[in-house]
Amino acid sequence: MEGICELKKMILLNPGPVCTSERVKNALLKGDMCHREKEFSIILGNVRKKILQAFASNGNYTTTVITGSGTASLEASVCSSVSEGKKLLVINNGVYGDRISRIASAYKIDKVELQYDWRRQPDIKQIENTISKDLDIEVVAMVHHETSTGLLNPIHTIGEITNKYDRTFLVDSISGLGGEEIDLINDNVDICVGSANKCIQGLPGLSFVILKQDEVKRLRNIPARSVYFNLISQLDEQEEKGECPFTPSVHTFYAFDEALDEFLEEGVQNRINRYRKASTFLRKEFKRLGLKFLLPDEFLSNTITALYLPKNMTYTQLHDSLKERGFVIYAGQGQLNAKIFRIANMGEISMEDLETFIKNLQEVLGDSQ
Repeated sequence: MEGICELKKMILLNPGPVCTSERVKNALLKGDMCHREKEFSIILGNVRKKILQAFASNGNYTTTVITGSGTASLEASVCSSVSEGKKLLVINNGVYGDRISRIASAYKIDKVELQYDWRRQPDIKQIENTISKDLDIEVVAMVHHETSTGLLNPIHTIGEITNKYDRTFLVDSISGLGGEEIDLINDNVDICVGSANKCIQGLPGLSFVILKQDEVKRLRNIPARSVYFNLISQLDEQEEKGECPFTPSVHTFYAFDEALDEFLEEGVQNRINRYRKASTFLRKEFKRLGLKFLLPDEFLSNTITALYLPKNMTYTQLHDSLKERGFVIYAGQGQLNAKIFRIANMGEISMEDLETFIKNLQEVLGDSQ
């Protein structure tokens, strides 16, 4: 048909949407379904059970799934968790920490913001000092894996502090869950935000929030600031009726359910190990090619590597040359937009794919010299 062309198969080296398996893609073909029928309730229930099985199997947590990107569940978590007259402490060392701050501002939630260099982990002593001195800080929010740079934040240490001072710990683990080590209980996480389409290897359009059961009780006392993005109304509808309060992305649920099956079959730790093996290989090759890293090794995640652009080459040149060869890379964000590029190794990507990518990257870099 005129105006429609078949897309060339691409290896996506961007941090979501990711490459998915044929099994996940084929799940979309299961057929149309009304979301008010019991058949959908079964799928919704299965997805919720599998999320908890993967990340919170001890029974102290519950979860709600929201149709929308990870930011939808993040917004729901922020606007649903801070009581009137209380404050949100935002730990900001990247684009996604800044996003938490912007959400709070949009809802006119009183906040305290600690901003840090994007290439560094936050100052633990300053965070504890801030929490200990301001009794109005009710919720502490931070990003687990800063996708803008590939930096891992010390959630365990911050969780110890929030627990010590009896504050709620809200973690954006949208690009962390399934790719990085996290233990919701030992890390004292009260609210954890995740997404279907990154390390779980589902399709974009669904996200979720994992909530400590005791936290649900506290949230019930907070007046709703949003109709759609209210965690309690979403949770109650799913738990009591087996439905979503608004029309969900039914077909995306099919794919998410299948992706969770794949995830559990592989095993959470095996998925993390696979990503770690891939990033270790890539970083060894990047160093061999003379590329300069944005972050020191000790801050690096398992799934994203930020690299300075080669001399005499713009991001557009590098991106377009690699895309012609079947590989999609990702630009820097914000203040780093003109300085770096990012390579993600999350998703259904084989070591052979990565070896082929390195070969092509070496040729592209050689052509620019």
